Order: sequence, then C-alpha cells, then structure tokens
Amino acid sequence: MSAPQRRRTAPSKPSGRMRKADRKRQLLEHAKELFLTHGWQNTTTKMIAESAGVSEPVLYRHFDTKHALFLEVLGEIRAATVNRWQSEAAKLADPLAKLHAICDMYLGSTREQAREFRIMHRTLVECADDVDINALLRSFYMDSETLLAEVIREGQQSGVFRRNLDPRVGAWELIRTALGHTLTLPLGIPLHQEADYIPQAVECLLQCLLKTDV
Repeated sequence: MSAPQRRRTAPSKPSGRMRKADRKRQLLEHAKELFLTHGWQNTTTKMIAESAGVSEPVLYRHFDTKHALFLEVLGEIRAATVNRWQSEAAKLADPLAKLHAICDMYLGSTREQAREFRIMHRTLVECADDVDINALLRSFYMDSETLLAEVIREGQQSGVFRRNLDPRVGAWELIRTALGHTLTLPLGIPLHQEADYIPQAVECLLQCLLKTDV
C-alpha cells in the first residue's frame, strides 16, 4: 500500500472533549427545557444529565446541586430579559413606542420569550417558600417595575400618558397581565392563537395609560 493510500485509510482522530464552558451551556439549555416541561420539583439531575447525554457526575462538576443549577437558569433568564427590553427601548425615542415594543415582548409574541416567562412564572407557584429562589424572582420583578415605570414616567413628562397615575401602578398592571397570559398559554385558548390577539391586547393595556385630561 502506498503512503498516500495509508493516509487516506488511517482512522480519524477522536474529537476532543467539549470545552467546560460549552458543556455548562449545554447542561443549562437541557435543564431549561426540562424545567419548562416538568417544573422544578419533578425535574431531577438524572433527567438533566440523560437529556444532555452525560452522567450525573459530569453534571456535578459544573453545578453542586440542582438548586444551584436552577438559580443559574433563572439568573440567565432575568439578565437576558432585562437586557433585551433595555436594548429595544434604547432604539426608540417615543415612550409610547417603547412600551409597545416591551409589552409585545413581555406578552410572549415570540415563542422563545414565552418559554422563558413560563419558567419564571411557574416558579412563583412551585418555589414560593425557597428563600434564594424567592429573592431572585423578586429581583426580576423589581427590575421589570423599574424599567416599565421609567418609560411610563417619560411618557407622563412628554404629555403622552396621564399624570395622575403612579408609574409603578401602571408597571405592575402590565406585569400582572403578562403573568396571567404566560401562565394560561399551555391551555391553548383559541383566542390567544389568533394572529391579532397580541396587538389588540397591547393596545388595550396601553389605552389605560394614555392621557385623557386634554
């Protein structure tokens, strides 16, 4: 056999191990899917490891406990969500347009964001007594309040939104609506599937903020 032929038939080298950061990212993504489907209580580390195609000891190299892993999932969702809203709002000058954009994302007009919100909102029901999880969720909703109230306050100053409303109240009515919407998504309500539902829902919400004392 000639040298070129030997080179062609030589077995390829096995691929290297997944980098630590990539493995951690993989585990987080599989965990997120399982927490979404089964909830915090019913998802086990064994399920997460099997879903990612690794052993439990490999999972424990990256996360000490399921609790630690879950906190990281929630932390990522919180940071990504707030950053996404801030980035979208920064592109717009008009406060009403900003709220339209944020509400459209908050009500889950894209499936990825709807999935993330369902994890956060479902956790409110399942883990209300867990001090660490409760603190992280509270931070997320306080971040939401701060951002939404700031936009509403901008609209009040520019004369778009009515001034006799505490911006924090308006913010929390938007948050409560998003909570109800994402919690009921799994029910498959026919109206929620209609193409114009989200735009109409956002319009209905924002009408309550618009200036009426002209």
